[in-house]
Amino acid sequence: MTGSLQVRLQWSRTDTQEVGTVVSESTKLATYTLTDGDGPGEADLIFTDTRSIPANTVEVIDLLSLTQQAFDVDVPYTFRQVRSIRVVNNETTAGRRVLFGADPGRPQTTFAVEVGPGSEFVSVNHVDSWEVDDGNSELHVSNPNGVAVSYSIYILGTSVQATGGSGSGA
Repeated sequence: MTGSLQVRLQWSRTDTQEVGTVVSESTKLATYTLTDGDGPGEADLIFTDTRSIPANTVEVIDLLSLTQQAFDVDVPYTFRQVRSIRVVNNETTAGRRVLFGADPGRPQTTFAVEVGPGSEFVSVNHVDSWEVDDGNSELHVSNPNGVAVSYSIYILGTSVQATGGSGSGA
């Protein structure tokens, strides 16, 4: 597997003050290239899916036992390291948010990231990765809305456990 992830931030801002005009313009680009393997900057798995999560529920994504259909066959994915994750909220109606990294006991008040409609969250751990093991394999996604919400998820990583580094857990 090979691939890359690019993050680009570009801005132009002009601010006129009594002493003159200040212009702030810049473009920042980060490119994370992945090659095939299980070491730093490498991956051998990519899982992508578009899902609909029912109203007021928590979905559990187990990184050790994901499956995806291809030609009417369930293809298994067993992640042991995660290098990058992207969550896209496909909704366009204001207020329809997805809570990622939710606490199953308090999914509407305790969560890692809120992804609003038409927005996304991307996280990259290119060198060390987040390790996945039996005690640390679940991603919790909460829908606190009164209607179903559609989101897309992209997970890049490896099927082999890390042999060093400082993986901090997925």
